[in-house]
Amino acid sequence: MTEQKLLDSKSDETNGRVEILTDEIETLPIQSEVSNFKPKGKEKKLIGVSLLVIILAITFGSLKFLQNQKISAKPTSESSLPNILSVQAIPIKLVNSYSVSQSYTGIVEAKRTSELGFEQSGLLKSIYIEEGEKVAKGKIIAQLDTSQTKAQRAVLIAQKERAIANLKELQTGPRVEVIAATRASLAQEQAKLQELQTGPRIEVIAATRASLAQEQAKLQELQTGPRVEVIAATRASLAQEQARLQELQTGPRIEDIEAARSALLDLEEQVELAEIREKRREGLYKEGAISQEQLDEASTETDTLNARLERARSELEKLQTGTRSEQIEAQKARVGQVQSQLDELIAGTRSEQIEAQRARVRQVQSQLDELIAGTRIEQIEAQRARVRQVQSQLDELIAGTRIEQIEAQKAEVKRFEAQISEIDVVLRKSIIYAPFSGTVSVRHLDEGVVVNVNTGQSVVRLVEGGDRKVRVGVPPTQASRLRIGSVEEVRVGEKTYSAKVLSILPEVDSTTRTQSVILALPQAVAPGTVVRLELNEIENMEGYWLPTSALVWGERGLLACFALVSPDKSDLDLPLGTYQTEKRMVEVLHTEGERSLVRGVLQPGDLVVTTGTNQLVPGQFVKSEVRTQKSN
Repeated sequence: MTEQKLLDSKSDETNGRVEILTDEIETLPIQSEVSNFKPKGKEKKLIGVSLLVIILAITFGSLKFLQNQKISAKPTSESSLPNILSVQAIPIKLVNSYSVSQSYTGIVEAKRTSELGFEQSGLLKSIYIEEGEKVAKGKIIAQLDTSQTKAQRAVLIAQKERAIANLKELQTGPRVEVIAATRASLAQEQAKLQELQTGPRIEVIAATRASLAQEQAKLQELQTGPRVEVIAATRASLAQEQARLQELQTGPRIEDIEAARSALLDLEEQVELAEIREKRREGLYKEGAISQEQLDEASTETDTLNARLERARSELEKLQTGTRSEQIEAQKARVGQVQSQLDELIAGTRSEQIEAQRARVRQVQSQLDELIAGTRIEQIEAQRARVRQVQSQLDELIAGTRIEQIEAQKAEVKRFEAQISEIDVVLRKSIIYAPFSGTVSVRHLDEGVVVNVNTGQSVVRLVEGGDRKVRVGVPPTQASRLRIGSVEEVRVGEKTYSAKVLSILPEVDSTTRTQSVILALPQAVAPGTVVRLELNEIENMEGYWLPTSALVWGERGLLACFALVSPDKSDLDLPLGTYQTEKRMVEVLHTEGERSLVRGVLQPGDLVVTTGTNQLVPGQFVKSEVRTQKSN
């Protein structure tokens, strides 16, 4: 059923026109009978003419009177007819269902919108983008200050390299000189233990007593003030240091350079001789003529001479290049120190110096008391533990590196590598990269701000370009009718777009009791725009579509309409096409714009008045202009 546009029912437009039915004027024939009259002579002629004139006059008057009577009688008969209004009516058709259009609101979103922030706190050093700027995937957006983290990484790299060096040393085994040094350390510790077990020697006690006397003399000297000879000695030391400074400032002498060169040549000859001796002993060792210890002695001698040779070369290079500025500065500091000592001696001894010397006297006195009292048992046990520790180190060196030591050192290297990897992760997380191509919507922070990840601070908001999507909440009954991939129409303002259904979320929102439908939209629609999804729902219900203007109020506040029926039999001469109104009570099932779906005392094909219903009453005669409803 197509919607029939309702007409306005204003009183000045709905007054029907009264049609005046006029009949054709009919002339009634009048017959006059003239009796035969036969006058005699001339009088008879005059009388005959007069009678003829009289008869004609009477006839003419009678005709005129009858004609006037006819004309005056016609309006009297028409005025007795009822007032017949002209109305418009439509034949109604029965429908079994109707379509209800529902509008559901949604907000346009980008496919991806991210609030980009750091995973760790720190000082925001740089931001490389501005609001509205388009960025490509992988572009650097912002960066934290990483100077402290990079310093930590450098320290870990150094520790790792040292651990790797130790690992290589363990893998190659201990060197001969390390074993020899450990042996010497063991002998020294054993001697200390022997000394503790036998008790302090008389000469040690005597030396301690002498040291105590010396410290007491210094205390006495400080209390009495500096002696003249001490001040003089300090002045001489100052002059000596000043002379040394003058010598450094003027540079090395030629004779010093020549002496250093001569010493270098002498050492080179000694090294050459030692290397020859070492090679000879290697040959003898292979032949079994000498022991390993003799070969080690020759190797140690060569190493010692090489060290002295390198030191002599370094001294010669220093003399040849001249005095460095830092040496001069160091000597100036030494001169300043001696000058300060001299000033203190001249000014006299300060109380804090006397107190420090008293503490030194008490310390030496305590050492002497311990020596006189003898060695305590706990000292001997501590020294025995030290001897056992050094003996264990020597045994390990002689036995060679154990596998577990190598594995432990490897684990140490891996630990440093793991820490460096952790630092690298921190450095990577100090930079924000664009996770996808898009446009910077909002820039929240500026350089110099301390970012706190505990508060969820974000730096920028990135909105992805390309197609948009809209999330619309619809009732579950409507969502079940939609199909993924189907195309639906959405309105954005005055424009209509075709949107493809991407997905239908399975859960029903606990607040709105709706299911979310995701639809794809073209890029032209900006995120945040409000759109409306139009969906039609078919309701199965029988009824008749009527223009809303056809409805009038009936009894007890119910609605009704006027149907046209054939007029009852009457003596009135009604024109052709005249109907009589009849009020039918109806129930409105659905209203859609300017039409309503009703049901009631109606039959398919009934004529229902659509306009001028406010001037109608039941049983009124009307003339109808019938219009046909268009099908939907």
